[in-house]
Amino acid sequence: MLLVPAASAHAPGLSSLRIDGAHISMVYARGEVEGFTPFADVNESRLLIIDSTIARASLRAGGQLCTLDEPEVRAVEADGVEVRAAFHCPVAGAWTWSADYLQAMDPAHRQTVEVNGVQVGLLSSEHRVVTFDAGPDTSQRVAEFVQLGVHHIWTGYDHLAFLAALLLTAGALPDMLFVVTGFTIAHSITLTLAATGVFTLPPVYVEPAIAASIVFVGVENLFHPPLRRRVWLTFLLGLIHGFGFAGLLVELGLPQSALAVALVSFNLGVELGQASIVAVALPLLLLLTRTPRWRDRTMPALSLCIAGAGLYWFFLRAFPAAWT
Repeated sequence: MLLVPAASAHAPGLSSLRIDGAHISMVYARGEVEGFTPFADVNESRLLIIDSTIARASLRAGGQLCTLDEPEVRAVEADGVEVRAAFHCPVAGAWTWSADYLQAMDPAHRQTVEVNGVQVGLLSSEHRVVTFDAGPDTSQRVAEFVQLGVHHIWTGYDHLAFLAALLLTAGALPDMLFVVTGFTIAHSITLTLAATGVFTLPPVYVEPAIAASIVFVGVENLFHPPLRRRVWLTFLLGLIHGFGFAGLLVELGLPQSALAVALVSFNLGVELGQASIVAVALPLLLLLTRTPRWRDRTMPALSLCIAGAGLYWFFLRAFPAAWT
């Protein structure tokens, strides 16, 4: 048994090309890459690997050339090399992948092509071009991005803390709706501006600012701000949170042809997520507001707890080096 060679996770002679959403991932066995691109270390040979693989390929949608972001190269498992990049296509339509890099590989090499979890082709040095459908239809895209928006708001603890701080002083249902509506309109504006590239802010500024907004609202609750002032304040701070929502969509590298559907669907998902949270919180808040000492003790204590959490997130995000 000791003479049996170790199994390889990435078989030489077979590589994979996966397109998932707006990202391309190519995975080779390390020995396969070394066969046409000598290198000692993946990081040191990053440019050489890129020039010998994805740089010798092209992707077209609807007959027009798509652009690729700067590729990433990394070792995977013990014996694999992955080349990954986001892409952007100017129009919708059938996709065509041309793999000229296969000319430099062993004629026996094969590369599987998988799009959104479905295999669509098998490439070789003799068959280097594959054409396939552009992806899911509109209804499927809507469902995916609505789900993404709901998941993002449900798991976004900072956005949830911000909403909780706002609702603590809202009181009656109409007041809550005014506050949530102001937040919705605001983050919809900046989400659209950032995701379309009209105006963006770097996450290094946005994330600490979101945490600071939580601190501000939590502390302001102690002074019982009037409803009109709270609505306008919520609107202004909601603009910052919109840039935070947009960060997720920007990271996906969405093609322009899918951007409108993605924005509307994602925003709808965020609103559904918020509505579900308000629906659950409303009965509890209305019950709590009728308890003794809610206004002078319970609400201020909860607000300070939320402000304290925001302060912790602020320092964690503003000074990350101090926590490593």
